[in-house]
Amino acid sequence: MSVIGKGTPSYTFTRTTGRVRNFRSPQDVIESLDTDLESTIALVASGGTTFLSPILGRLGGIVCLDGTLRSHLAIVSREFEVPCLVGTDLTGELADGTEIVLDIDDGAGVVRAGAEPDSTAPAQDVSAAWWSYVRRVGDEIAVKDFDVQVTPEALDALLAEELTDDRLDDLVQHMGRAFKPEMTRRSGFTSELFPMLPYMSLSVIEDFHSYAERIAVIDAAVPAEELGRRLREGPNRVSPLWIWMIGYHYLCGRECLIHMGKLGREERREEIRTVVDFWRRLTLAHRGDGTLDYKDAGFTNRYLPQPVVDELADAGTVLDPAASKTLKRLNATVSGYSFLYFCDSRVGICDSGPYPRRGAAARRTIVRDYLSLGPSAWAYPWAEDLEPPFAGLTMTLTFDPASFREFEINDWGTTFTEPDQLLASVTEAAVFGYRADGSRELLPPETWPEVAAAISKQHMTLYQRFAAMDRRERIFAATRMYTSGLRPFAALAGVTDSIDWSISDDTLALYPEPFDDDDQAAAIFGTALVANDMPGSFSPVHSRDS
Repeated sequence: MSVIGKGTPSYTFTRTTGRVRNFRSPQDVIESLDTDLESTIALVASGGTTFLSPILGRLGGIVCLDGTLRSHLAIVSREFEVPCLVGTDLTGELADGTEIVLDIDDGAGVVRAGAEPDSTAPAQDVSAAWWSYVRRVGDEIAVKDFDVQVTPEALDALLAEELTDDRLDDLVQHMGRAFKPEMTRRSGFTSELFPMLPYMSLSVIEDFHSYAERIAVIDAAVPAEELGRRLREGPNRVSPLWIWMIGYHYLCGRECLIHMGKLGREERREEIRTVVDFWRRLTLAHRGDGTLDYKDAGFTNRYLPQPVVDELADAGTVLDPAASKTLKRLNATVSGYSFLYFCDSRVGICDSGPYPRRGAAARRTIVRDYLSLGPSAWAYPWAEDLEPPFAGLTMTLTFDPASFREFEINDWGTTFTEPDQLLASVTEAAVFGYRADGSRELLPPETWPEVAAAISKQHMTLYQRFAAMDRRERIFAATRMYTSGLRPFAALAGVTDSIDWSISDDTLALYPEPFDDDDQAAAIFGTALVANDMPGSFSPVHSRDS
């Protein structure tokens, strides 16, 4: 396709195709009100254009012939997440009905003539572009535009590729560049109950010691890509965060051991390949669009099929002030309980989305999962006799994105907004409870206080249980929490009983020295992963000359 124009993208959007329609006056807008505009790309002259406001959120895209990123149209298009180019220089006039593509190349917006590339583009071309993306550095927090069109056929080809030594190292370096700045942007590693740096260090080191063997058993029973596809079928199964942790926690453990002088950079390469390749295939199959992380996808994750989201969100209730207050109370109660259940970590809570809201172009929906509120596949001893009203909860939270100046969901599955009160802007919500057998029921708003009260009761039971533990017991409870990360995948593959889940002697040998000391643990963990002289958190796996 030939480039017929260049402009400035109002935000980082994915490639979009549509047919041009010139809008020159309010009358043009009025005449379009009753038409389907999802595949329409509006062509307007002025970046200060306000007459598009009645239809702006419904458009497939906008091309504006003047204006800057501070123009009204650029600002509003970002809020509505409508692809928009401002200050566009076209090579000629575009008549109504002309099919064009809006795209971003190396940060610059382009207009191309004709339809999107044939979805049957050679798989090798997609592979080359995908690996080129992996090798790209990105900005100061490792954000880089994902500009690869990955069709289902191309995705299958990526999944089937061999992870050669060079590709393995490219992938590890990509992960390291993504991880390092996120460690500096997240909250501090503190907890009044659990010695956090000791247990985090021990757990990631244990992952390095144990994951290759465990993954080999799981992958032989059900390949990673099949697990990923199954987990796309609905919410509240396995959090995308637990998928993310497989690769990242493992490499964190490797880096700590390298820093401690207990592992050489090129040692155990085949084990590293086993784990990173499993993570790669699981992640690609689960996300389904060629991206690996929330950050890759512009701080989003839309792994759920849209019909699944529509079914969940359509069951929502429009919130009056009383229902909004009750929802906030339930969310806070379950959040506090989940943090404690997972030893003061956030890994039992995960947001996905934002997804378009059916029938409302200006609204978006987040699907928030609270996983494992009682006995579960994680098999935590402290949860064996808990009796919460539900095994898990899913919330759909619908809002107007124009309520926020900034919006992102990070790789920990946590939503950050500016202003920072997401639930204050939620206008419609649904809450679902899951039984131990996987069945789901919609919980009417009048039941939310009862559910919150029942979970509060379990919270106190759990709190007393953890409070009665001594320091060592708390460290190893939390270590067990993290190092059980593969258990849900083993359960899905039917091989839980074929795996030894005990903590290895190699890891146990590091306690109490040095990991009973908070300061020593912090120095090892922080220096290995953040305060190093590498561009990312993770050391190369091999020398390119070897």
